[in-house]
Formats: sequence, structure tokens, C-alpha cells
Amino acid sequence: MDPYLLLAAAEGMGQGMVSALLDPHLDPEATLANPPVDLPAAALRRLAKPDLEAEVAGWLQESERRGWRVLTPATAEYPAKLRMSPLRPLVLFAYGEIELLSSTRTAVAVVGSRSASAYGESAAWAFAGALTRAGLPLWSGLALGIDSIAHRACLSQSSPTVAVLAGGMDQIYPPQNRQLFDNIVATGGLCLSELPPGHRPGRGHFPRRNRILAQSCEAILVVEAGVTSGSLHTANFGAQAGIPVYAVPGPFTSARSRGCHRLIAEGAGIAACPETLLRSLGVDMALQADDDQADSEELARTADESALLEILTLGPRPADLARRESGLSEETFLSLVLELASEGRLLQLPGDLLALGIAPPESGTRRARARK
Repeated sequence: MDPYLLLAAAEGMGQGMVSALLDPHLDPEATLANPPVDLPAAALRRLAKPDLEAEVAGWLQESERRGWRVLTPATAEYPAKLRMSPLRPLVLFAYGEIELLSSTRTAVAVVGSRSASAYGESAAWAFAGALTRAGLPLWSGLALGIDSIAHRACLSQSSPTVAVLAGGMDQIYPPQNRQLFDNIVATGGLCLSELPPGHRPGRGHFPRRNRILAQSCEAILVVEAGVTSGSLHTANFGAQAGIPVYAVPGPFTSARSRGCHRLIAEGAGIAACPETLLRSLGVDMALQADDDQADSEELARTADESALLEILTLGPRPADLARRESGLSEETFLSLVLELASEGRLLQLPGDLLALGIAPPESGTRRARARK
């Protein structure tokens, strides 16, 4: 039996990581024969379990039944980028187009907030769409918000995408993304997980997922993230491995963009627009210019809307004060007031006051799709 599988069972794949067993320089057979005495007690107990091989055999049997591939550093299909990466996974369960792991194209991890704003949704659609049209493989984490939009941008162009899950692939999280999981595989994409079948994700499994996502790609794009967002973990794992990190700047009033602003302050590249990012990645822009111009204009428009609407979440504001606080030019401000009032998203009250309307804001994703 593959010794890496036995070590994976001993490591436990819990919400914390046993770094000594995930060391890329580890000799699996020697570790099994003479376990280091400084391993955590729980790992030592698991190594000594008499039914360790039976547990692994159960993984293999269930994976075969479901049509999954089981990859370890001993298998040829195991991602080359991960072989010597810090805290590499000892096993990956794979479902879908396995050849995507050996692609020579520049793979980009696109991540961001689960509760994306209209600006974040529009940005995710614009950047993911541009990267996909340029032929770059996109990876993300199958989460709600930015991750889902990145995957769907690929599917909208019949382009394969790679999803890295935090739990076992028979325990899709969030459950509402079950159809997205199926669509990714059906469209020639790939789903990966470090956790064996039957394992639900816990809070600590998301950092485990994030380090796989970060270290499998040549670049990381954070579209929208607060200061406590798990997307910053992905960026940090990438930076520690020497992988370029880019962040999309957002409205200065938005808490959802403060994580991106922190990354930029710490040295991340500024993804000012899709064209800028593609140029930074060395992609030929000749075929992208028209689409990226439209995406950039849409993104700027959505940023202006977010700046104004977020000011009004504080309560009704005099129009002149709202314009100054949002930082918009008078022309842009007046145009937006008319547009948002006609959609019911903004109310013009007596006394030249502005307030949020009661109509739900149109998704930036839907608006971006409508343009295409």
C-alpha cells in the first residue's frame, strides 16, 4: 500500500496540520518504520492503530465507486507544483479532468469574500472573464460569493475550472453549490479535496484548503476581502511560497475592500483593471482590449454606485454632503442619482435629502452578464 496514504491517515487531516508529517523532504517508509518521537501524541496513536490499512482501504474502495482518482506524491499525476511545497498534502482526491493538473498555462487562483458586494461581484466577473478569455486556467474554492462567480465565469465560456474543496467531495460545502460542483465536472473541469469521503469540513479545514489552492497556481488574485477574510490566508500561503499576489482595490468606504488594501500596502500587485493584470501576467492583450475596456467601464460604474450607496447606509444625507462623502464628481453623482432613483434603489426626499430605496440592488454579476 502507498505509504503516503498511511501517513495521511496518521496525520489525521484534522483542523490543524501536523507539519512534521507534511514536510516535503519526509521519507514516508522510514517515518512509518520509525515514527519521530516528537510527533503529536494523537498522530503517534494513529500510526500505531492496527486498522490503519483497513481505514485507507475503505477510502480507496469508496473513491473507486465514485469515480475519483487518489493522488499522492508517489503518483505521476500528483501536481508538480505541490511536490516540494511547504505543508504539501499527502493525498488528493480528484474528480474530473485530471490532465488539468499538468497544464503548462499560467494558472490563477481567484478568491474573495463570501458575502460579496455589488462591486465585488462585478469585479469578479470582469477579471475572471478576462482571464478565461486569455486562456488561463482559473482555480478557486467553491465557496459562495467571489469563488462561485469565478467558477461560473469559466462555465459561461465553456472553459474548464478547478475547484479545491474544504471537505470531502461527497460532503459539498456549501450544500447549495452542489449543482456548481456537478457543472464544473461536466464542463471538463476538476474538483480536488485533501479530505477522504465522509469527512465534513470544519472551520480549520478552510486554511488547509487555502494552502493547496495558493500553492497550486502561478498567481493569486484577491478580488474583495475584509481584514478577517480567509482569502488573506490564501494570499499569505502564496506569498510565503514566492507566488505573486494581486489585489483589486475597492471603494475606500467599503469594509469588504480593507483586506485588499492591506495586501496592497504590504506589497501585493495592484489589479487596477483586467488589462493591467493580464499585462502583469505576460498575456498578449491584442485579443482582449475591447472586452476588457467594457469590463473596466462596468467595474468603474459599479464602484461609483457602491461608494454612494454605502454612504446612504448611514442614513439619509443631504445631496451635497453625500456627493462630497462619496468622492464623486458632480457629473457622475447626478447621473447616478437619476439612474438609482429610477430603479428604486435610491429615494429623493423633501429637503434635498437622499436615502436608500427599498428595491433590492441589481447584482453586479447579472449586470455584467447582460452586457455580454
